[in-house]
Amino acid sequence: MDDDQAVAPTLREIAEAAGVSIASVSKVLNNRGGVGDESRRKIMALAEQFGYQGRNARSLQKAGIGSTTLLVPAEYYSGSHFYEDVIRGALDEAAAQSLKVNVQLLAWEGRQGIAEIDEFLTAAEPSAIIAVGLDDRSAIDRIAGSGVPAVLINGMDRSMRVDSVLPDNWSAGWLATRRLLEAGHRDIVHVTLPLRLSMERRMAGFRMALEEAGIAFDADRHVIDLGKLGYLETQAQLATRDALQAGRLDNVTAIFCSMDVVALGVMQALQSHGFSIPADFSVVGIDDVAIAMHSRPPLTTISIDRAELGRRGVELLMKRIANPDDTIVRVNMGVRMIERATVGQPRHDPDGN
Repeated sequence: MDDDQAVAPTLREIAEAAGVSIASVSKVLNNRGGVGDESRRKIMALAEQFGYQGRNARSLQKAGIGSTTLLVPAEYYSGSHFYEDVIRGALDEAAAQSLKVNVQLLAWEGRQGIAEIDEFLTAAEPSAIIAVGLDDRSAIDRIAGSGVPAVLINGMDRSMRVDSVLPDNWSAGWLATRRLLEAGHRDIVHVTLPLRLSMERRMAGFRMALEEAGIAFDADRHVIDLGKLGYLETQAQLATRDALQAGRLDNVTAIFCSMDVVALGVMQALQSHGFSIPADFSVVGIDDVAIAMHSRPPLTTISIDRAELGRRGVELLMKRIANPDDTIVRVNMGVRMIERATVGQPRHDPDGN
């Protein structure tokens, strides 16, 4: 009996249990498109339940890949709308590739996080690592030095020892700022918490867009750094109220925010002070999280395909497992503007009239 004949009954059983066609099951298990997310998740769950062995199972066993661990800082997972979709995409792709994954949350607090990674690498002895949201250099040094196949998702190794996939954060910042400039805005402020490389890159794109428009970048004028003010991303509303009271936004007509959650806080603060969006202030965010379309008005933002980010990361890991000596790869995924209702013309012209 050949492989196709042996596998066919299993595909049929999964299809009957899921209430879908055998073709749909085949597409999911062979990592092809054309199947909705809900059906895809159901098929993958049933495939695991039935013990389906995909085409990569024997190759992984031959390569010695047993325990693959997905590492993610607990604070990112619990406090971010962003990472849920990234992790779901990674786990879905891992299942499609017959890659068994264990998830480990890191209680990330400086040196404690490093110690936790050291303990994990020593005790767990993973045969592959998927690290989500890590760009701490010491942590990446540990992962690179472990000698096991690894990939960084939404993070990158500056020394190019570990494959990585991340959104093109520079382009995201540039596109958001260009949208405001094209609407006629010249007095633009960027609200951010640049503690991670991704936020630094978004600010770099913001700065380049200003300078290309002939506006000299001045951090004191153009940036509200939440961290320097003692605020978290979720406290942008408080920081905006402080800025309004201090007259910091008197001449500002547009605000570019490093994340949607920041943008929503900024909007709420402006509206609570009687300002209208976008008549008085235009606002653009980044990430396109689910709640962005339900703000009042709906938020114009930069979309990142978070599930695809996770899937691409696992694809890179599988290639690294198959070809351990290949050149290290860093993938910058494209982003796109989502037009909604928070960008309009400035309330006055650039001369203040």
